[in-house]
Amino acid sequence: MTTTLPVAASQVVRALRVALIVFGALGFLSVMSVSAHFVLGVGPSGSTSAFVSSPTDGTDAPIQVKWGSAAGDTGLRVVCFYVANTSQPRADRPDWPRVTGVGFELPGSISGFALVGPVDADWHLVEGVSASLSEEQSVTLDFAIVADVNPTGRTPGRPEDPAGIPPGQQGGVRGVGTRFCVSGPFPDALPGPVSATIERILNGVVVGFHGVDDARHGTDAGVWFPTPAGTTGPGPFPRMIPLY
Repeated sequence: MTTTLPVAASQVVRALRVALIVFGALGFLSVMSVSAHFVLGVGPSGSTSAFVSSPTDGTDAPIQVKWGSAAGDTGLRVVCFYVANTSQPRADRPDWPRVTGVGFELPGSISGFALVGPVDADWHLVEGVSASLSEEQSVTLDFAIVADVNPTGRTPGRPEDPAGIPPGQQGGVRGVGTRFCVSGPFPDALPGPVSATIERILNGVVVGFHGVDDARHGTDAGVWFPTPAGTTGPGPFPRMIPLY
């Protein structure tokens, strides 16, 4: 059964196609050399953003689950990362928009992922997720961590205490926001070939938002906008979609 990440359809199909063609011309290897991830919503509201990063620096590697020699390698890895919701709070609803999902494209088709933390009831992991980025474009995510919310973004039984990550958090700084840790068969190398650092795994991130003003169904999706050389913020073009 395929689960749909709660993200928005939008009217940006043409703009995305042009941007992806331009960005694709920069070459795949340039996509793989990163140190941080500024995420921008692709919907028409232009009001959603996030910052996703590895815990300490751009060379953080997944933690191997093994004992003894190489023969004791389980093939499982643990990846931890932070998600900060850098969206501006709404004037009418300052607790919104909220990040309610974060998922990843990985090379191939793999499964067996599990959420290590946080372990409270607000978040759970699903595999084989279809994420809509526009009316005509979607990507399949190997897994996504989603908040336990209804279609409006509210947490069942807790209308005044919504799940998800609140807006107004600081961007560009590691360790800000919510830390997630996931175990699973993360690859040791990515196409290129390059080593699969956490930051390179984050290249395929898709962030879901709820409670977005002037957005269809109040939802939006965000992807990584690579930072141009010599700058410190998001670039003008999104990463390749799909990435692999």
